[in-house]
Amino acid sequence: MGSKGPLAYRRMPPGHLECTLDLSALYSSPRERETFKERYRKFRDSDPDNKHVYRLKGKRLIFKSEQLIPSKRSNKPSLLLVFGNPATHSIRKGMFFSPKEDGEENRFWKHLLPGAGIVDLAFDEALSTTKRNKLRIESMRDLEYHSAFRIGLCVYISMPSSAGGSWSGVAGIQKLLGLKAMKRLEEDEKERILKVARSFFSSRGIVVTFQRNAWEGLRSEKQPTYSIDLARKGKLVGTLRGMANVPLYGVPPTRLLGPCSKVLRKFLA
Repeated sequence: MGSKGPLAYRRMPPGHLECTLDLSALYSSPRERETFKERYRKFRDSDPDNKHVYRLKGKRLIFKSEQLIPSKRSNKPSLLLVFGNPATHSIRKGMFFSPKEDGEENRFWKHLLPGAGIVDLAFDEALSTTKRNKLRIESMRDLEYHSAFRIGLCVYISMPSSAGGSWSGVAGIQKLLGLKAMKRLEEDEKERILKVARSFFSSRGIVVTFQRNAWEGLRSEKQPTYSIDLARKGKLVGTLRGMANVPLYGVPPTRLLGPCSKVLRKFLA
């Protein structure tokens, strides 16, 4: 895998990507790169997990990300769930939506997906996070779960950030990169997602976004622009950019557990 732009990436089993961001392609002058490095040091020090996920090597920022797209086929329609960006602690623990503490299960697995009627991939909380993540990856890879769909998971922005604080989420990545560089990165990220969709889907496929940038980047032209109100009302409906036969739905962010699950269930009923 790879890219012609500043972002290069390759698959790393299970469910991960190793990414390299060419800073010289994002920032044309040494001064801009030095300014970025000053921000990067603050970003890195804001969460202890960042030091285990990112490393700066000259003009390259190397980091781990996540993407879980099963290669195994089935006769079920494919469902691609596109989130904003990874949580750094989930990268370290090895799976999307990992809890920070053992003995807990993230609400995404425990309530949101079952509530939406998609799949039940929650496991016994007596198991360690490591064991639950291993079981979940194996189940998704081998399609060994009860669902009407063949499910794939990916993020729109590959760069991880903390789950809370001033550097959290996609907004934290934009704060780190700056708006101009962020827009350049998004061009590569969009192409990555569209490439995933083309290989993941066969005759039938659905894409669901959970975040503003993902919806705006993946929607076809002349379809509604993002608003949280439209997402709550289940009115972010369109088609995937360049793939008019693939429905695209926008749902509220996962932190809005009830509305997100309700709208997701409506779209996939």
